[in-house]
Amino acid sequence: MTTIYFVRHCESLKTGSDRERGLTDAGQQQAQKLVVFFRTMPIDAICSSPMRRAMDSVRPLANQRNMQVITVPFQERLFQLIDERLTTERLEEVLRQSFLDADYAEVGGESNRMALDRAVAAIEKLHDMHPNQQVVVATHGLVLALVLEKYTGRAANEWLDATSSPAIHRLTFDALKKASHEQL
Repeated sequence: MTTIYFVRHCESLKTGSDRERGLTDAGQQQAQKLVVFFRTMPIDAICSSPMRRAMDSVRPLANQRNMQVITVPFQERLFQLIDERLTTERLEEVLRQSFLDADYAEVGGESNRMALDRAVAAIEKLHDMHPNQQVVVATHGLVLALVLEKYTGRAANEWLDATSSPAIHRLTFDALKKASHEQL
């Protein structure tokens, strides 16, 4: 069995480049708590979205384990072409439309379906590269919610509303790639 621990990134800054936003002071403390959380668990690989807030969330764990953080395509859904955070109001509208239509996307952006397809392909690759191993993956709220919907059947918008930063979800895949889920 392959186990993937999905970690929604720790509390992040709300301003600046979406790709380069780092963690708040509280988020940095949360990242240290992740080191404690995983202290007794064997981990074979630590992966992250290329976005800074996700990388910063697992970097202390990787440093403590003397491991590299491997970049994987679990970045947040690309909402628009420019690297700028959407306003809260605009994000809510885009999400509302996206949950009604999985193919809805702004010009130059991804749809929920596109983001999910990207994430599922990455999961399959991780499963193939790390059979019978345990992998930590730092990701983002919407991508995580879409993945959880696929593997649990609970609607992505419900997962998104119920998931804090950080949050940890364990998906365990058997030899046939059937998943079981546990929220930790």
